[in-house]
Amino acid sequence: MMKLNFTSFIGICLVLILISFGCRKPSNEQNSSCCSSTIEGTSSFTFSDYAPLSAKPIEVFYHIPPENDLASSPILFVFSGNNRNASEYRDAWINLANQYNILIFAPEFSSFYYPGSEQYMEGNVFDSNGQLNPENIWTYSIVEPLFEYIKNSTGNTSEKFDLFGHSAGAQFVHRYVIFKNSSSISRAVASNSGWYTVPDSLIDYPYGIGNTLFSNADKELFFSKKLIVHLGENDNNPNDPSLRKTPEANAQGAHRLARGNHFFSKSEQLCNSHSFYYNWEKIQEPNIGHNYILMSEKAAEILY
Repeated sequence: MMKLNFTSFIGICLVLILISFGCRKPSNEQNSSCCSSTIEGTSSFTFSDYAPLSAKPIEVFYHIPPENDLASSPILFVFSGNNRNASEYRDAWINLANQYNILIFAPEFSSFYYPGSEQYMEGNVFDSNGQLNPENIWTYSIVEPLFEYIKNSTGNTSEKFDLFGHSAGAQFVHRYVIFKNSSSISRAVASNSGWYTVPDSLIDYPYGIGNTLFSNADKELFFSKKLIVHLGENDNNPNDPSLRKTPEANAQGAHRLARGNHFFSKSEQLCNSHSFYYNWEKIQEPNIGHNYILMSEKAAEILY
């Protein structure tokens, strides 16, 4: 058997090492880490690109219909109830998205980063001392940057987006229309909200807008937006354990249906008192109670 001297042994080792590196598959890790992930199918992504709220990321659950025209399809944001179960709300819209060819995005404002009513459906407009927060840290302020992120990630060319929210999500939606009235809203559906911010300057937030800085120009603008107050006629249980029972909420009505009717009619009176154009609409659904799946189906018919 041939014996190898030390020099020959080293030479053979170097050849084997070079062969090993030459056969290794090129790595794409560097390229993939510098590029944004693709938004497709049914999944989710974490959004923290809005600098003022980057320390409070949100998970965004989405569905893109197969063979969808990403560039021209409408974008719908779906806001869940107080359980913060955005994935389930997204799932309720999958078949509807496929039917109507729309892109569904359901942001989840977790209780960890956005605790309580104040941080989620009341939008963090005021701090714990009752002082008005800067607008850039309102929870509502994350939606428009998210819209731009989605457009950049998908190539979508929409100039406006639609909103749907049920229960606590409907609280978020109707306040979004009021407080972000210059944003890119096309249409907004607020289904079965538990209580409301009536645009009444004689009542303080969150039940009214008396302690806010709204001008008449702001009021004229938010009344001109397309807000649909969407009510289930069977959502009329005054003893629902999740229904807010404060004196201010009870003054709006005994149950969700009554409170929705109060909000719409009182808002119409306030709008007419300024001779503004009232572009809000009320739609009541017979034989439906506090059910986000059925209300989602009806909202899809209304919107698309």
